[in-house]
Amino acid sequence: MQINKAGEILLDREDVVDIPREKLPMVVLSDNLRGFFSWAIKAHETGCYNHLMWLVAPGVIASQNFLFQAQPVRDYLDAFRLKFWWNPSWSPEQREKIISAIDRDVTAPWYKRIYDVPAIIGQAIGITSIQTPGIDICSDKGKYLKLVDLYYNLKRPNPEQVNHWLMERRDYEVYGRYVPD
Repeated sequence: MQINKAGEILLDREDVVDIPREKLPMVVLSDNLRGFFSWAIKAHETGCYNHLMWLVAPGVIASQNFLFQAQPVRDYLDAFRLKFWWNPSWSPEQREKIISAIDRDVTAPWYKRIYDVPAIIGQAIGITSIQTPGIDICSDKGKYLKLVDLYYNLKRPNPEQVNHWLMERRDYEVYGRYVPD
């Protein structure tokens, strides 16, 4: 773990894998440094991040890929820049409420976890109301914040909108950032 000139914590691979359970869950914003779709999303949204995930256990993220699934965070450490957001004031009960909701969704039938392709098309053409009821894109998973934060009010956000919402709230902090070698 290092601290950069801006005073931010820079995490190495082992720091990311070893984030303690008592600090979870964390919103994780990512940027695939090598992907065309990542570049296209960032260009369209004029932002720095193209994907939103949740760190739900040490070394485990819940990510809306083709299916919403749990997977090792190590899968993202070779080509992705990561930003970890947390709320130090959440109680253990609040933390468990979010993790339990994510766990329920990760184990739902496949057709409830599938990626909402029409929603991406809708966002690309500026009609965010185009969305398949009951399924999500990655940034829709910010909805878990609403379980413990009554101020969370984003509807069909993109990752950058969630990032800005977190930046505007005093009780959320950047736990750290990861940049691959």
